[in-house]
Amino acid sequence: MKNLLLFLFAILYINVTQAQTQIFVGDVTNGIKIGPMIGNKNLTLGLRNIAEEAFMDKGFDIVAKNDSTLKLNMEIVYFDILSTNAGVSVFHKTNAETIIRIKGYLVKDGKKVKEYLATGKSSEISTSTMVIDEGGGINQQAARSALKKTIIELIEKLTI
Repeated sequence: MKNLLLFLFAILYINVTQAQTQIFVGDVTNGIKIGPMIGNKNLTLGLRNIAEEAFMDKGFDIVAKNDSTLKLNMEIVYFDILSTNAGVSVFHKTNAETIIRIKGYLVKDGKKVKEYLATGKSSEISTSTMVIDEGGGINQQAARSALKKTIIELIEKLTI
């Protein structure tokens, strides 16, 4: 009886470990044409890390290039912050929306299987009674949140 249970457990363990899909996060390119993020290498490296983290959260195994039949290539198409300001006298409201568009290509055995353009947004609203301009720079937290939302949408659409 004990041997039978060990045998069944071993079969179950082998099936569970083989059921995980292996994927390689391939080329990440910055295709942004306008704005301050043109050619930014840090953005592509950050995107690769976020994509690998999202794949691991979904139960995928991240593997080396030669060990995988599935590969995800991504291109950052658009990254910008849209600001809307409203003010009356000394009261002020600012709405900064970070918008990111990423095109993803799922490649299987060297052939493009699926393509999808994902758009992610993250909003930051601030109100004040006195306005001091800080230069309108990029909020790192809002950018990471928008990137993560976009990557998760991209992964869900390409791996179904």
